Amino acid sequence: MNNKVLSVQDAVFPAHPFSGLLAIGRERNWRLQEIFPALGLDADGRAPDDVRISYTQARESLLRARHQGGADLGILSGARKSLPELGAMASGMLAQASLAEAMHFGLEYQLIAGAMVQLQLEQGTHSSVLTARPLFDDSELQDFLDADHLATAINVSRALCGPALQIERVELRGNSRASRAVAEDFFGCPVIYGADASRVIVSNNVLATLLINPDPGLAADSKMRCDAELAAVGLTGKQSLLHQLVSLQCEFHSVPELAQVLDISERSLHRLLAREGCSYFQIAESLRMERARHLLRNTELALEDIAGQLLYSDSRSFRRAFKRAVNLTPAQFRQQYESRIAQR
Repeated sequence: MNNKVLSVQDAVFPAHPFSGLLAIGRERNWRLQEIFPALGLDADGRAPDDVRISYTQARESLLRARHQGGADLGILSGARKSLPELGAMASGMLAQASLAEAMHFGLEYQLIAGAMVQLQLEQGTHSSVLTARPLFDDSELQDFLDADHLATAINVSRALCGPALQIERVELRGNSRASRAVAEDFFGCPVIYGADASRVIVSNNVLATLLINPDPGLAADSKMRCDAELAAVGLTGKQSLLHQLVSLQCEFHSVPELAQVLDISERSLHRLLAREGCSYFQIAESLRMERARHLLRNTELALEDIAGQLLYSDSRSFRRAFKRAVNLTPAQFRQQYESRIAQR
């Protein structure tokens, strides 16, 4: 099990995730060597090509940078990252026949680019949704990481297909201090804050946009290079513990049940949770609240029915848990959301 878990302590993250922040920091005269000590920056604030650090090291730097840069820093940093910096992953994306194929290629190898959230593309009948899922349990940085990674994905997609990339809507998790104007200026579409998960909604017609230089041979070669790079860094087949628990819908299962599915002992699972700084109860409750917000936004289900779906004993227990997590009652949350939609 340990060999399959991407840990917060694994030194696998390259300099690319920080390139936008470093560019902003150079322009604003930040003390970059103090903010990013683990990157080994030179006097010009540039990192060695081969540097790799752990998430634990990265988060301390990201917290310092966010303190310096403010609530809009995620959008601004993602907007500064470029396709050419991604190496074999970039060449593989450029060689695809359509934007959809390029995005699927990039998502398959996103860990090479140092992704600190898990971006997932789900295709619907008319539109597709690119969603940012937590890679690690880190509520303090999640809003920043979501905005940064989604902005990076859109910036890279624009480099692939230019003005053809028209976005229908962006929904971001709660960040009351962020500027909607900054986000809407970058994404070029309506942006809603306070969502249950951060996502970009785009038409399937846009994803079908043909790229100008499809090259099956280069695409195959790039895939081999990306596989080799994953293997060299020790990332082949690895997922974060949080990603595994989410995939197993841990909010509907007990620790003994999950340990059995993962083929480890309960003690080993608790040890892994402790090593990653996770709490099983907090993860499960967070996932329940995400589902609850989704149901309150998108259905007219009564509270009793939502409570039943989420395995609460009754609507009162659900109401108490929701108020504790969101600081609003379910009715207040639903009313607030409906008012926001009506104002758009």
